[in-house]
Amino acid sequence: MNKTGIIWTEVTWNPASGCKKVSIGCKYCYAERIAENKRGTAAFPKGFDLTIRPHKLREPFRLKEPTMVFVNSMSDLFWEEIPDDYRNKVLDVIEQTPQHQYQVLTKRPENLLRYSRQRRLPMNFWAGVTIENQACASRLDVLKQVEADIRFVSAEPLLGPLELDLAGLQWMITGGESGRHLYDEKIRGQRGLVDLSGGRWTPREDRIDWVRSIRDQCQREGVKFFHKQWGGVLPKSAGRKLDGRTWEEFPRLPQAGKVNLLLEKESAEVRS
Repeated sequence: MNKTGIIWTEVTWNPASGCKKVSIGCKYCYAERIAENKRGTAAFPKGFDLTIRPHKLREPFRLKEPTMVFVNSMSDLFWEEIPDDYRNKVLDVIEQTPQHQYQVLTKRPENLLRYSRQRRLPMNFWAGVTIENQACASRLDVLKQVEADIRFVSAEPLLGPLELDLAGLQWMITGGESGRHLYDEKIRGQRGLVDLSGGRWTPREDRIDWVRSIRDQCQREGVKFFHKQWGGVLPKSAGRKLDGRTWEEFPRLPQAGKVNLLLEKESAEVRS
């Protein structure tokens, strides 16, 4: 388990690592950059090639308190190269630790749907898809067919305006791309939610409405909305506020305890 700067979770758990790019949102993959920079080391001996890590399967049992866990931040659990028998081992752990909540994001919802029809997903399995632009919106149609208590979308990196049918969804995350490649003005104009002037990163006026529209769609459908970042060279370079407020809503669960306190957390700015 690793502490993380991903602010919508508490820890990351990587029982596998490695992946392949499937859409435009993958172009500047942070996981690939980290893994390839460490290729040949004990941490990533195969770089970003598939690495099954069975020694990590026991890690959730060592968490002393109920915890929000992002599964496979360095991979995609539903990548075709990960075999179902190993997915079964990951799901076994999730089922055996119902005190934790497990957030699973994929860009391969068809594989998630296929698997979910073979094995029922446990209540603490959050089924999510990444939708970076309208061209990827069909991933949501597939997600809606997945039987899960929590279904969610991560629109990060958000690369264009989105109009989505959010009925049946519980949670939406938005976020702008980050990384040193955004110092390039051309790339920033193609992919960023931010601009850079005088060394200061700010949200682009012509793209604030992309996020505002998603928030409004969520409010119409009663979907919890979390705006993670505007992005820049660092995720926090241009801050997080939208219309003067920090949006960090979580879906509510029937279970009580520490995790529910996290889910129900809203900043004073949101409540004001």
